[in-house]
Amino acid sequence: MTDEELIALAQEMVRTPSPTYEEGPLAELLVRQLSGQMDEVWVDDVGNVLGILDGTAPGPTVLFNGHMDHVDPGKMTEPYSGALLDGSRFGVAGQVIYGRAAMDMKGALAAMVGAINDLRRTGFAGRLLFTAVVQEEPAVGYGARAAVRHLLARGERPAVAIVGEATNGNVYLGHRGRLEFELTTFGRTAHASNPDRGVNAVYLMAEVIRALPALPLPEHPVAGRCSYAVTRISCSPGRLSVVPDRCDITLDVRYLPGESPERPEADLQAILSRLEREIPQFRAELRRTKNMPPFLTPPEHPAARLLKAVAEEAAGRPVSFGTWRFGTDGTFIANEFGITTLGYGPGDERFAHTPEEHLPVDQLLVARRVYAEFVRRAQQVL
Repeated sequence: MTDEELIALAQEMVRTPSPTYEEGPLAELLVRQLSGQMDEVWVDDVGNVLGILDGTAPGPTVLFNGHMDHVDPGKMTEPYSGALLDGSRFGVAGQVIYGRAAMDMKGALAAMVGAINDLRRTGFAGRLLFTAVVQEEPAVGYGARAAVRHLLARGERPAVAIVGEATNGNVYLGHRGRLEFELTTFGRTAHASNPDRGVNAVYLMAEVIRALPALPLPEHPVAGRCSYAVTRISCSPGRLSVVPDRCDITLDVRYLPGESPERPEADLQAILSRLEREIPQFRAELRRTKNMPPFLTPPEHPAARLLKAVAEEAAGRPVSFGTWRFGTDGTFIANEFGITTLGYGPGDERFAHTPEEHLPVDQLLVARRVYAEFVRRAQQVL
């Protein structure tokens, strides 16, 4: 596969819409690309694309992981064009591929396909597993967990996993944990012309939201600082001339490696308890609905050092260790299955889920070389 063919593949993937729950057409495209390149390639019973490539000598097993689904294009202009554009409009030198999922994360999947093509041609020691999974965006690891369970049931046990989410060409060691809470305040309805006869649940929720900036935000030297964000708000009955007796918000909370999820939950409960003491009619309920745990691979791990060295050689520049701001399927691979997990991928995560999503072409080409060379040299450290 030439560089031009790799770029064309990435463009074709962007032009193949694959929103969550509708990944089938992209899965078919990947199977066509990998057939004849891997010893086995198939679609499992949940829609993941799985593949196995044997090396030419004994060695460690490496897992490539990426996801096929993407979020809604929203207000993007021609989101599935896959057009080659001048990157200067995004503050990037050189050409970029524009479109939804270009960097989150079809570019990395295309680079992995290119690396598989190279490894098939040159040979390597060990075994390579490929997983392109469904339903990553809902953040519960449905596809990734099913894929790894499937491989483990076949006796495949990776020594290390490389998650291709965007790292801007750096090496990522993990990310903060993600909690999701539903919080409800309860009031009493009344006619809006006589609001004093009711208790407005929206006003009660406003007290909660005003209190959020006072929450403690512990910081980790690698993973960064905790955060809280209100991502949804609604009230009911929500009809004209009725004071609402219920208000609901969704809270996105990021917590740190080494922390328990009970710490941020206790901080939120403390706010509610204080408001109950200070406001006679205040009543609220907090429910934890999701937990994506944090994970962090030590920077001194031999696989992390190797990936950094390979990335620096391929890019011709210094490469840093870091962590994602967002969550990834890597947390399930690392925490649930005990597999050493690292991140490396083309693209800048700041543009994920935005109308400006794009993929720098030079990072796509470098990623292909990094993935292949890491597998070739993995037996040196694993």
